Amino acid sequence: MNTTRREFLKKAALLSGAAGLTSVLPTAIQRAMAISADPGTTFYDAEHVVFLMQENRSFDHLFGTMRGVRGFHDPRAKQQPDGNKVWVQKDKEGHAIAPFHIDINKTKVTWQGGLPHGWPDQGNARNGGKYDQWIPQKTAMTMGHYDRHDVPFYYALADAFTLCDHNFCSSLTGTTPNRLFFWTGNIRPDLTGTSQAAVQNSMAESRDNAYVDWSTFPEQLEEHGVSWRIYQNELWTSNLADPTDYWLGNYGDNAIEYVTRHRVKLSAYFRKNGDKTVTPPLSAAEVLEKYNQLSPQEKNLIDKAFTTNIDEKDTYLELEPFTFTDDAGVQQTVQIPKNDIFKQFRADVDSGQLPTVSWLVAPQAFSDHTSTPFYGTWYVSEALNILTKNPEVWKKTIFILNYDENDGYFDHLPPFVVPDPRNPESGKVSPGIDISADFEWTSGNPIGLGYRVPLIVASPWSKGGYVNSQVFDHTSTQLFLEKFLYKKTGKKIHNPHISSWRRTICGDLTSVFRPYHGETYPLPDFLKRETVVTNIQLAKTKPKQLIPEPLNADEITKINAGFALTQEKGTRPACALPYQLQADSWVDHEKGQVILRLGSLDTGAPFHLYTPGNYKGEPGYTWHYAVSAGKYLEDQLSLSQFGQGSYDLCLHGPNGFFRQFRGSQNDPALRIKCQQENNGQLKFYLENHSGAACEVHITDNAYQNPEKVIHLNSGKKTETHIPLENSHGWYDFTVQVAGSAGFSQRFAGHIENGRESITDPYMGS
Repeated sequence: MNTTRREFLKKAALLSGAAGLTSVLPTAIQRAMAISADPGTTFYDAEHVVFLMQENRSFDHLFGTMRGVRGFHDPRAKQQPDGNKVWVQKDKEGHAIAPFHIDINKTKVTWQGGLPHGWPDQGNARNGGKYDQWIPQKTAMTMGHYDRHDVPFYYALADAFTLCDHNFCSSLTGTTPNRLFFWTGNIRPDLTGTSQAAVQNSMAESRDNAYVDWSTFPEQLEEHGVSWRIYQNELWTSNLADPTDYWLGNYGDNAIEYVTRHRVKLSAYFRKNGDKTVTPPLSAAEVLEKYNQLSPQEKNLIDKAFTTNIDEKDTYLELEPFTFTDDAGVQQTVQIPKNDIFKQFRADVDSGQLPTVSWLVAPQAFSDHTSTPFYGTWYVSEALNILTKNPEVWKKTIFILNYDENDGYFDHLPPFVVPDPRNPESGKVSPGIDISADFEWTSGNPIGLGYRVPLIVASPWSKGGYVNSQVFDHTSTQLFLEKFLYKKTGKKIHNPHISSWRRTICGDLTSVFRPYHGETYPLPDFLKRETVVTNIQLAKTKPKQLIPEPLNADEITKINAGFALTQEKGTRPACALPYQLQADSWVDHEKGQVILRLGSLDTGAPFHLYTPGNYKGEPGYTWHYAVSAGKYLEDQLSLSQFGQGSYDLCLHGPNGFFRQFRGSQNDPALRIKCQQENNGQLKFYLENHSGAACEVHITDNAYQNPEKVIHLNSGKKTETHIPLENSHGWYDFTVQVAGSAGFSQRFAGHIENGRESITDPYMGS
């Protein structure tokens, strides 16, 4: 087959990567945007939910530069023990590197491979919450990131629909454990914490399927009569040889292959070819005989989980040469799939047989994994093309694109994790929350949450370029299906493998959606494609992507001062979130303790607390908390354990919620509470317990509210209310007391009132 470069780009979009956009890619988004649901409907009126989990990209790596998300302009990013913001990561020699752009158009970075991303190095990069070992564990390339010009299709998709910027992978490790969370809700057989957790790929990936023997979410769908299917061209267990496996297998990304009860060795491939991996080998007839002995439900667990294109005869595993001519007039040839790797999925969509719940699993070449060039854009776009071909199908479809883990790429937002069950000074959770299943007892490390990864929800009820900042992880997809399917069918599907801790802190995705009342949304602005079209194959000849020179002192100072990194300016519409969070602190002078009081009124929420200084002689000491809905939680920290008796505590919660409490045993006896009110105002409640009057100053750090000065007599209390209409509910205030130089309390975040808002305007510069 021979063609010109232009024909190649038009006809073979599967070879166009992030930079090699063709008209077919934006067309898929434009068509999806143009199709609307029926007025008055909600996402509960959907009939199909389609999941596509891609590979190995952190949120900052793909979207840290995007307008409106909590990315490189996060104004209250974590501070490391060395005093630098989290952006300034150092190698073993102390050389500092900040996030830097890797150029997919001018370098061969997409051909340079991935970074370490296994259980030991993922946890070591986090370093107990200090978050300062990314480069020693991952190499300096961990700080590399793309921008809109590198991955325009993904930016256009987020511009059109809803991007979730608080979505975390489930575990601080690699692919298979995270995909087990995605399909089963856990990586261990029970929730007691006594069973072995499959924290490494090798612990679950075995061709004899020996370890993972607990129920899957697809199994629960089958038991409740909900139609489902997992689509791939062919399986990993089929043991195809490369390059066939690279282009036509599923890269082992269907983790159901590792689950004993799904019996992958009785799937269609083995019923046709026999099983040569056992001794003695089994013929096709012998495999078929074993299959025929199963019940109809047991057969369904095989056939639906391992739906392939095997009905295409042998051609579904064939490659063919594709030759094209580059701009220099040189012919180039690459092997590509001969037939449609979406064949069965496409047929089911076209014939009206698409199940209620389905999952797509890409071959390695199209998985977005860093071991392969960025071909995955085509796979995502083609899935959208198939779903939007018939408007009546898309009008009732929810398409969810997420990523299994971050590879080795840096993300600046530390994940929320469980406290150490063995150490009462590592944090607390509300009564009734069991954290044992989310802790790996052998290594003494939390299992998750893992690092932030992208999640985009495309549907007629999630259009408009919104950002959603509720905490999600891979189990959130199952929490969503539980709620969605109960509403549609009345069937109470409950995954027993999702821990109470994850059910408390992770949302169920429903905050992503909005009822459709006939609104029209402008199509996103697409790049002028002719200026960015580049064949990804040609990137092989580009220079290698280099690491920038280490930061100098002036550059570090600018980064610490804020906004020195690159992020698109402006805001985006923001989804209404269920959070009403509270956090207050004061000193109990008699007991010599700092008291911390956390509250979460509408839904459960996670927090992590750290000190930029020392606690118990350890710099950057970190605590972890989880509060149940409608509950309060208190913790007591010993003043004597802080360096020089002065405390400095930084508390982070979801969606930019931030508190900083500074002081010492000499703090004024002033109780300060900061609460949101139903009318959208912020209320400060002040109570003077000292024997003298005090002068309280409330200063706006970001949104230009005038300073408030309050004189409060001994034994008196007062309230002050601050309207936040001009900042769309965002706030950042510091409270200080005249004459108490070492004392201050900072309160930042967003007031949620059940209505849509915009993303942080201060973060948007």
